[in-house]
Amino acid sequence: MENSCLRTVFQTLIYWSIQRCRISGSLCRLSVSVKRIHDSNPPLMQISISDTGVGSSLVEFEELDTALIPLSNAKWDGMLLITTTGVHDKDICHYQLNIREAVSSRTRFTRLPPTYKTCGIFSGTEVCFSTPEEENIDDFMVWVVGFFHKLLVLKDPDIVVELSVEQIGNLKSRNDHLSQEMIMLSSVDRLASGLKEYALKHGNSPDKECQTCYESREHLKVGKGVASNTGNTNTGKIVEAVIVIAAVASHPCCWMANCSTAQVLHFQDFTPCTMSQSSLNALNSINWQNYGLSLKEKHADADGNIVLEWEMMTLFARMDIAIHCYHRSAKNTRQRSTPDRNLVKKAVKVALDDLKANNIGLFLSSHSIKIRENAPELSRAIAGLILSSNDSEFQDECAALLGLPSVNSGPEGLIESCIHEKIVGIIELNDKKPKEDRNSAPSLFECENLYEEDVPFEEGEGAEEDNMLDF
Repeated sequence: MENSCLRTVFQTLIYWSIQRCRISGSLCRLSVSVKRIHDSNPPLMQISISDTGVGSSLVEFEELDTALIPLSNAKWDGMLLITTTGVHDKDICHYQLNIREAVSSRTRFTRLPPTYKTCGIFSGTEVCFSTPEEENIDDFMVWVVGFFHKLLVLKDPDIVVELSVEQIGNLKSRNDHLSQEMIMLSSVDRLASGLKEYALKHGNSPDKECQTCYESREHLKVGKGVASNTGNTNTGKIVEAVIVIAAVASHPCCWMANCSTAQVLHFQDFTPCTMSQSSLNALNSINWQNYGLSLKEKHADADGNIVLEWEMMTLFARMDIAIHCYHRSAKNTRQRSTPDRNLVKKAVKVALDDLKANNIGLFLSSHSIKIRENAPELSRAIAGLILSSNDSEFQDECAALLGLPSVNSGPEGLIESCIHEKIVGIIELNDKKPKEDRNSAPSLFECENLYEEDVPFEEGEGAEEDNMLDF
């Protein structure tokens, strides 16, 4: 089977397993086993995907259509073995599905003799298939491990995920096992926690975190955003966006080396997937320059992730973005739907605004950066006017506004430094406001705390003098 075809089948089967688990409404297990058997003739790869969710409706397998999955040149016979049962069923049903057959064909589905449940009340589904080993099978196995690293980013508390990768009958045989950590947080907080760990593990690297990067995790900064159209009902869609950045360190480690790109992980209904065109359009419509970024181009990497390339990357060493679009009600996942462009755009913007609000000066808009470049010259000019004045009363008033006992106190350049600090603070404060509110900038000496947006300007004694130095 061609690699792209194999990945499509694998992703589709994983997607429906997760949806069955979500619909069950209880704690479920998703187990995936990939075995590479070298001793068989020809060598085979066996894949098993099982879950303890509700029984399969079988309608979901219509998505595995030859019109969507090109099998014409693949060596795989297209045969799937399906075992499924519902919690109220008395039998365990067995089917054979040949996806090379048309959906309308009577030979596509073959019902095999059922197995009677001898004990217990349970539900679940298992899908198995085998494919002859090909030259690029190593790439697929590496891709599977990477796929599960992304799946673990979501940290869904209702689904225990396990992956077993085995190579049998070879001198280099090895077993790889991945499982997730259970964590009880809000959905967007779990996404943020998972994305941080994903970044510290270098994405598709081995399960252990890089020790050098782990020790530098305090450099990570996180922005979170949520948008929905659910209202007060149990229907509708939710989009969560998380952005993790690494600040530029004086001694960057292997991961935090300066990088001019940002990887975007995309999830739909709790499953990693390629980014839809509507989500891609949402990213294109964001005014990145409001956050000091200039998008140069975008492209898809070998794993199908979207990579954003910036014109310049001096604000931070690295950026990772995760976008998760899902239905609020799991029952609505029986049919896939396209993510809402406006919701995706809103969630990403809220995450960017969150980063901007919590990291003063880091995500200034391109316009504010240009203004800030003139701050040193402006502060030097204002300081020169104050220091060259022959009016001692005027100088004392200026010193008081700057919080100094006199203009001659402190080291040389203190007046200029204080003015520069206030100018930069006003620029950063004004940049945090919505664009329509930036026309009227606050006064330079309006209040003591320049970063408290909710502190109103209190007019009173000295207000007239303060307004003379409006910036």
